[in-house]
Amino acid sequence: MRPTRGAGLRTSIFRFVHGRQPHTVAHAVESLFSLPRGFGPRRVRPWLPIVLGFKGCAVALAIEHQPVAALVAWVIPDPWIIVQFLATRAQGFGPVMTRFVTEEREVWLTIDDGPDPESTPKVLELLRSHGAKATFFLVGERVARHPDLARRIVAEGHTIGNHSHTHPHASFWCALPGRTAAEIDGCVGALLLADAPFERYFRPPVGFRNPFLEPQLSSRGMRLVLWSARGYDGVGNDPRKAFWRIARDISPGAILLAHEGGPGFAGRLAFLTLVLEHLTEARYSCVLPRAADLRN
Repeated sequence: MRPTRGAGLRTSIFRFVHGRQPHTVAHAVESLFSLPRGFGPRRVRPWLPIVLGFKGCAVALAIEHQPVAALVAWVIPDPWIIVQFLATRAQGFGPVMTRFVTEEREVWLTIDDGPDPESTPKVLELLRSHGAKATFFLVGERVARHPDLARRIVAEGHTIGNHSHTHPHASFWCALPGRTAAEIDGCVGALLLADAPFERYFRPPVGFRNPFLEPQLSSRGMRLVLWSARGYDGVGNDPRKAFWRIARDISPGAILLAHEGGPGFAGRLAFLTLVLEHLTEARYSCVLPRAADLRN
């Protein structure tokens, strides 16, 4: 039986590193995490792609005259690249604000995914009862449907940020410049038509950035704002577990992430209630920081 194309590729990679045929698929995969023959002892080094990056591994493989193996290593995303998409505080794609400067027991509460006629009034009532201020990162399409709620948010002393126009949570990370710009500008247009004043803050859907986001924000005088404390209230059903996750990261100057809207809003409202009760008991204030106080 003829070997498959993939099997032949794995065999070629393993033969290059170990000088012999691989016995299992695991051996072939192992070869990508090992030093080439001219670069030290021939043993598995799982940290190698982190230190060199897969692109560095590809160069080493190319030097050893193994073009197929080098190509495989070249097309694998480097850990550094993956971190830039996912890690909140990574700066490789440009500056991102995750904290603010304060000498007081203050935090910045941010609430994503509104406005929503079922949730926004209840969230506003809860904030009012605790004397808390927040920034609502709103979705443009939802602003267009409920402009009165966007205006109400500002009228009650809170601020508004841009959370894209359509909230493409599964694809914004790979959006090209044109689509990235359209998501930013679509939300800006909806807020302008709603006559709802807003801050020059942007938060991408699910916090996933793309390499084209920073130039678009910079050209518009906008800043990327993420968070330093979250409870994953948008994906879980247990508000108490979400509360304990966010509580451990609450400290002066922290940016807190919460959500509103959607079919699971009852749990999110319970989560937000627990957070505000905890902040009150711990003598924290929810404030709206000055732009000059935001930090990476």
